[in-house]
Amino acid sequence: MVAKSGGKLIHDETEFSDNVLKSDLPRPVMVFFTAPWCGPCRLTVPVVKDVLKEYVGQLDVVEVCSDDLPDVAADAGVESIPTIQLYYQGQLMDTIVGCVAKNVLSSSVSKVLEDTTESEPNGDES
Repeated sequence: MVAKSGGKLIHDETEFSDNVLKSDLPRPVMVFFTAPWCGPCRLTVPVVKDVLKEYVGQLDVVEVCSDDLPDVAADAGVESIPTIQLYYQGQLMDTIVGCVAKNVLSSSVSKVLEDTTESEPNGDES
């Protein structure tokens, strides 16, 4: 199911693990922790949508409702919403808390993409 942010809506802990925490995922994953009653979260939705469009094919996006999955949010260290976390191969790469402008989120995504590209083996001799 597609969430309001345009990402995949996560329904349970297993789905979160399969879509975010697995070490063999090919692309970074942006996780948008939100709730329906959260005003700043609603303001963040168009920002997440814009970044999703900007990085289509380079980034997967999932959305977690912290009301429906409080244990997932707690295990991820989420203390307030909106929170956006960026993961690569199951590892947390960056966390952004609060309502942010598109350029801030885009910058964070760009940095993670750079870091993950640089960390791939490139055949250089030591």
